[in-house]
This record gives sequence, C-alpha cells and structure tokens, in this order.
Amino acid sequence: MNVSIVIPVYNAEKYIRECVESALNQTYHDIEVIAIDDGSTDKSLEILKKYQDKIKIIVKKNGGTATALNTGIKVMTGEWFKWLSADDVLYPNAIEELIVETKNVKDPQKTIFYSNFHYIDSKSNIIADFIEPNYNNLDNFDLNVILLDHFVGNGSTSLIHKSAFENHGLFDENLTFADDYEFWLRCCVLNNFSMHLIPKILVGYRIHLDQLTTKVKGKFHLQGKVIRKSILEKLHETDRQKYEIALKQYQHKNPIKRTKDSIDDFMLNHLPRSTSDKIVNIYRKIRRRDHIKKNFQDFI
Repeated sequence: MNVSIVIPVYNAEKYIRECVESALNQTYHDIEVIAIDDGSTDKSLEILKKYQDKIKIIVKKNGGTATALNTGIKVMTGEWFKWLSADDVLYPNAIEELIVETKNVKDPQKTIFYSNFHYIDSKSNIIADFIEPNYNNLDNFDLNVILLDHFVGNGSTSLIHKSAFENHGLFDENLTFADDYEFWLRCCVLNNFSMHLIPKILVGYRIHLDQLTTKVKGKFHLQGKVIRKSILEKLHETDRQKYEIALKQYQHKNPIKRTKDSIDDFMLNHLPRSTSDKIVNIYRKIRRRDHIKKNFQDFI
C-alpha cells in the first residue's frame, strides 16, 4: 500500500532538512514524499530543492496549513495520506507500524490512526514522551464525546485513507489553525469514523517558540468552541441533544482537562515569547512527574 507523506512548509529552514530526511529514511519503502512550500521567505525552498530528485516539491503562495495540506492531497498518488509538519521528525519505523495497524481494524478506510510521540526541543533533544490515552475499546459515541470536549491525537502522527477526503471533503481552508480538529470532528461525529491509537512512539513533535501554536496564542479554546458548535449544528436535533447532554455530563466529571493540549496551551500560549529556555526546563519537569494532575494545578 503506497503512502504519501505530505509536508506543509513555511519558513522552516531550521528544521526542514531533518524532517525530509526522516521521511525518506523509512523502513517502509512504498512511499512518496510531497513538500508544499507555502510561500516561504527564508531558505526553506532552497533546502528542499536539494532533495528534488527524491521528493515532489510544489511551490504556492502563502495560504496557511490547510491550503498546503489540500494541495498535497490533490496531487498525491498514494492510497494513504500521512501528514508530517515541517518541524517534526518521523521515526524510521513509523510508516511501517502505521500500515501494520491498518490491518487490525474492522474498517480502516473509516479510521483515523494516530500514535504516541516524543516532545523534542529545537535541537532535537527529547524533552519528554506523551502517551496518549487509549480509547480503542470505546464505542464511537463515547469517543466522540471526548473528542467534542478536546482534541485527541496529533496531526503529525496521523494516517488517513485518501477516500476520507474524496468522500467527506478536504481540510477547511477558512481555518488558520485547528483545521485538524475540525476534520477529525467532521469525520467522527458526522460520518461515523473511528479513531485508533497505535500505542508506540513514532514521531518527534517539536516544541519551540516560532511554531504556529505560539503565534496564535490564546485562541485555541475559542476556536474549538466555534468548531464544535458548527459540527453539532449539522446533526439531526435528536442526535445533537444526545451529544450535548453527554458532553455536559463528561465535563462535569472532568472539570479540568488532563491532556497534552491543556499543558501545551499554557506553556506555549500564555507565556511571553521573550521567555528563555527556562520554559523547556519547567515543561520537562512537569511532563516527567508522576502526578501531573496535582502539579499542573499547582503550576497554574
């Protein structure tokens, strides 16, 4: 099964070489790598051209991550779509592990696969690991309630069958961020997709002050509310009411989210950009403690 690794690139000269190398050096060889330069003004395109005999490069005007991903999806020849952010690193066995897992679910074409990952810093040092909660045994409704409460997974760890885009549309280009969250909800809540965790660490997810999550600080929570409202409004009234009741019950039992998004949002979106490497050091200590719940409450 051919896999298309699509890399949206915007001013990623510091990290794009390592990213591309990680995509090319997979143990699974039936792949194509597509890099979409989204109007970079640094040396990203110059670096990409050094790989032009090994990867497909598309240059476009800046339009945001969703537009870059969609450009890649439209030209991909693979059966499977693999998103890889330009500052992240794909571990050598990542594609192989993901493809193996597609054979272990009932309906892989209607499943969003994702994995655990490492947090890495600007120098590719491992800060901590993030082990995703395993929801594989939940039915779709219960998983969707959790997904409506907060984002599940990580875009760079995901694997999605091409038919998902053909049948249910591309990423929403009206969104400047959280486009993955909207697509997850659209597939799962509206079109009965499942999400399936591969309980292995397959990606290095980079934390640094120049990433998009920092630049749009403070907006994630509000954007999530807008997206959830839009998705729920598309449901039949009876189904919408069931989800709304179940979501309130879930949030009552879980008043503060204990996911990576809560910590990421605080660390990256509520601290000044001038903060030094102390951010990473504090972050490392928080992530490595056994009792994150208590420590996170004390920290904020």
